[in-house]
Amino acid sequence: MNEKDSSSSVAHVIVLLAGTMVCVSVGVMADDLQFTDVTDASGIDFSVETPSKQMLNNSHFYGGIGIADFDGNGTLDLFFSGIGSTNDTLYLNDGTGSFTDVSAAWGLDDLHFSCGVGAGDFDNDGWIDLAVASAGDASIPGGSPGGYRLYRNLGGTGFEDVATSAGVNNVAPGSVQHPTFASAGDFNADGLLDLLYGSWQVFAEGNRFYLNDGDNTFTDVTHTLDFHDEVRQAKGFSANVIDMDGDLNPDIVWVADFGRSAYFRNDGDNTFTNLTPANGTGIDSSGMGSAILDFNHDGTLDWFVGCIWFDEKPTNFNGNTMYMQYADHQYINMAASFGLHDSGWSWSCSAVDLDHDGFQDFVIGNGIQNRVEFRDEPETILRKTSLNGNYYNVTSESGLDLACQSTSSGSFDMDGDGDMDLVFYCNDGSVHLYRNDSPNLGSWLQVTLGGDPENRIPNNGFNTRVEARVGSTTHVRYMDGNPSYSASGPLMLHFGLGDAQLIDELTIKWINGEVDVLSNVPVNQLIHIDPDSGGGDPVAGDLDGNGVVSGTDLAIVLAGWGSCPKPPQECIADIDGDGFVGGVDIGIVLGNWTIP
Repeated sequence: MNEKDSSSSVAHVIVLLAGTMVCVSVGVMADDLQFTDVTDASGIDFSVETPSKQMLNNSHFYGGIGIADFDGNGTLDLFFSGIGSTNDTLYLNDGTGSFTDVSAAWGLDDLHFSCGVGAGDFDNDGWIDLAVASAGDASIPGGSPGGYRLYRNLGGTGFEDVATSAGVNNVAPGSVQHPTFASAGDFNADGLLDLLYGSWQVFAEGNRFYLNDGDNTFTDVTHTLDFHDEVRQAKGFSANVIDMDGDLNPDIVWVADFGRSAYFRNDGDNTFTNLTPANGTGIDSSGMGSAILDFNHDGTLDWFVGCIWFDEKPTNFNGNTMYMQYADHQYINMAASFGLHDSGWSWSCSAVDLDHDGFQDFVIGNGIQNRVEFRDEPETILRKTSLNGNYYNVTSESGLDLACQSTSSGSFDMDGDGDMDLVFYCNDGSVHLYRNDSPNLGSWLQVTLGGDPENRIPNNGFNTRVEARVGSTTHVRYMDGNPSYSASGPLMLHFGLGDAQLIDELTIKWINGEVDVLSNVPVNQLIHIDPDSGGGDPVAGDLDGNGVVSGTDLAIVLAGWGSCPKPPQECIADIDGDGFVGGVDIGIVLGNWTIP
């Protein structure tokens, strides 16, 4: 274990100066959570006209979002998969939340019946690639086989489709599936990202698991890993690859419609065991979206599944489930107990701390156009404000005024201010982007991770668990690529930390068993951590990255004194991330001084 412990004096300096210079309120009222629709100002102009049933059956299921830094400039970009008459589209972010369509120049403007999107570095070259599920040619009614895409990132300047050479273009040969999702995840923990595909069409063999061979090809292991019998009859909607019990063997949780969700325990010997329903999972009757979180702060990971709820419901629509883990691979559904069971007709979902009070909220895409009772269901925010308290629907108070059947949605920091903004893909409508303008937010931390594929750690830290301890409270996040129904990303971990000004310990548990611990980490910053360096830039104040804090770092702070420039210009001297280079930043440098 590599432990990087900052001097204890830095804690006193930060607390003293922060008390006089930084005012943070965490007593956030419901109407203090505020979002503003900034779609028009953002430059995003993406909309879809859903094809008719004669052209594409269940076309209201289609469309997806990929959120990642595709050009390597440190900001999060947006990829939208098109449906029929709308091309796939890539928007690059300039760092301020202003986006530019570069689809044609980057080779990402295909026209097909596309659906779910997975993002990750499949070839370990340091650039984020894209997997896109598809029903094929948009000019052929019903689609055609062989249309799946695997886009290789060409060094942050464009993409090429390598699905055919990689062996993943024709997921179910001879069949036109009903594609739903494409997810990245290293389920054999060898440092290479594998692929999981989903289909809503039973017996079409569209639910598939592909193992990355490490030579830009993939092998279908659906049969050899004994997944086949469980998933061939499942209407697959989303999947997460995640180590649920901390044994360093990534498990797979699979969300499917009509009561076919499954929980696959990784047995550590290249085999998986389906524990459903004996372990308390699989009771969701209409599973669609998926999110992993530690919702009760007990240090174990829980599993939220977005489903359908009827107020006067048939018995087979029992609402969302919150599978709380109370022992290794053992769960109980706590959704109704915490007010989480009812969010209408739920599609994709995100677990995210929107107000930075230390408790993760839920953002859920909602509604369906061909059902009268759900046609005007709003996209939903369910908010939590205390450890043992309920979740409350604060959608209307928050300014989120959208009801568009958002099958795909996501949360990400579009403008680099630390809080999480929202994006909604509206089936048969326009994409909507909402900026988080909440006035009274707590502290935060954002973490991006490197990789070491040769030592079984995938790039972007897939399968890495990160724990932020503040006093007696530990906040847990896990890098699984943030997949949900049709959506993926961002490849970043976001923490809301209440009124904390310092993280006592930030523990990084890599999937290969290595552990790094950073001590006395300042809040309100984005940090990058690499496994090889024992935590990347472990000592706060080491601005020149030479491993020590000295006069050079102090000079950088003094040279940058005052308000930070607007993004995308860097402001590395702003160590505490408050937008101003001042006394707090000097205090951090002096507190970590390592050269006399």
